[in-house]
Amino acid sequence: MLMKNSPFELSEMQYDLLKELFNLGIGSAASSLSELVNQEVILSVPDIIFETPEELANRLGPDQSIFSVSQAMEGPFDMHSMLIFNPEDSFDVVKQMLDDHLSDEILTELQSEALTEIGNIVLNSCISVIAEALCESFKIQLPIFRDTKTDELLTQSTGANTDVLISIVVKMELKNSSINGHLVFVLNMDSMGDLYKTLNTLLESYE
Repeated sequence: MLMKNSPFELSEMQYDLLKELFNLGIGSAASSLSELVNQEVILSVPDIIFETPEELANRLGPDQSIFSVSQAMEGPFDMHSMLIFNPEDSFDVVKQMLDDHLSDEILTELQSEALTEIGNIVLNSCISVIAEALCESFKIQLPIFRDTKTDELLTQSTGANTDVLISIVVKMELKNSSINGHLVFVLNMDSMGDLYKTLNTLLESYE
């Protein structure tokens, strides 16, 4: 299965397995986030995309202000995970998480800290499920909150310049609020060989 803009080819079984791994992870992440914001969180089936940093920025909205919480992780394959909101939606998420009776001024002061905590819980919940399915472990760095532009998101978050990314994208919606966010898992090309090995090893264990 040759994916858009990809110099690599995933077999149908590799693709389905990769998608299922992240599907399990985001299911756990949805449960964790639902508890935080006290309402059902709906996460889409993960969409696996090969794209450039510029294409990712355009998909999120070129030159737009954006809030993100990112974590670098090392394991059977290395990647960066990001929870992304636009500033308006992120404020509503914080409002749902904390107390909507608090003043907007106080909520604004707590916004970056609250989003970092949300990101930490959601991203770790997702990765823990994936690691368990792989019978592996990931070394996860502390979450970092950033207020940046979409065009600078990847450079600041991953600290790397790369031509092609694998984005595992999940759209997120809070059922009782018009809030949308994204979970994005980014692997650079150096991690692709390790990812293929991991998928193949897991597929062989099913035979």
